[in-house]
Amino acid sequence: MKITPVISVIVPIYKVEKFLKRCLRSIQLQSFMDFEVLMIDDDSPDRSAAIAKEFGKRDKRFRYFHKENGGLSDARNYGIERAKGEYIAFIDSDDHVHRDFLKVMYESCQAHHADMAYCKYMYSYFNTGLKCPRPSRARTGEMSRDDALIALITDSMFQSYAWNKLYKTRLFRDKDIRYPYMYFEDIATSVRLLHGSNKLAVTGRHLYYYEKRFGSIVGTMNAEKISDYWRSILAQKNYFESVGEYEKFRPAIQQFARKAHLINIYSIIRQHVLHMDFRKMKYNLDTNREIFDYILSDNYEAVEGIPEIPYKFVQPGRRKKVKKDKKFPV
Repeated sequence: MKITPVISVIVPIYKVEKFLKRCLRSIQLQSFMDFEVLMIDDDSPDRSAAIAKEFGKRDKRFRYFHKENGGLSDARNYGIERAKGEYIAFIDSDDHVHRDFLKVMYESCQAHHADMAYCKYMYSYFNTGLKCPRPSRARTGEMSRDDALIALITDSMFQSYAWNKLYKTRLFRDKDIRYPYMYFEDIATSVRLLHGSNKLAVTGRHLYYYEKRFGSIVGTMNAEKISDYWRSILAQKNYFESVGEYEKFRPAIQQFARKAHLINIYSIIRQHVLHMDFRKMKYNLDTNREIFDYILSDNYEAVEGIPEIPYKFVQPGRRKKVKKDKKFPV
């Protein structure tokens, strides 16, 4: 008798009471029903826990877990450790999915005998109900592992997001792959998962609805996020250096590094303008160039784990003047 689900859906939860019911309901109504949902409450301070627990009471496929706050990567890793399914899918708790999301992704893997599947996604706007497709040249079918990796690394046809994909659970467990505790953790991780796959199954349908919110990581770039953006790209280079395949993917990594260099120039200037603090802008722009040169350097040697960036950005922002207490004569 079969007692384990085919797919484990991992939903990290933190400060999403406005969106969570919509997210969980979209999973509950899936046309493919052989799944479990691991609702990982990352010590959310709002009513998210109560909403998740209610789903757990009404539907035994929904399993509620509470843990100390550790961030998105920690919540995903917590779910990976407890997943029972043959496949894993991630759905962010402010997003939602088409009712055929799991069905189409699973059937794509089966039809192409693939370890991973990918679907297109739409931008969703909660207050208006508007949905806009994110342009993509991806077409239904299958791609070889190396062709898919080049498309993923260059951020051209595919993106590194964890959430619009389906993974064989063994991809995480065979090589103990987990999400690092940093911003842009998907960029550092997705190439490793795809590299461990045999091929990628692709569906041209828009099955994932990504909630477009103010305060996204890219929209609020600061010194730490800019540094982690570079660090995630260095992690890709470090990985391929460690497995002896860097030369194969060098052009793709360098292409993405050039794109990141330009994006970070914009982010640095924007941060200094917003803070009306230009004292260290040249220093940060020079640091950005030094990191770019460092990643492209042929002298880099691989290290274990996620490498560090040997250069530091300075966060702009004027220091508040400390008011001195006036001394009154006695």
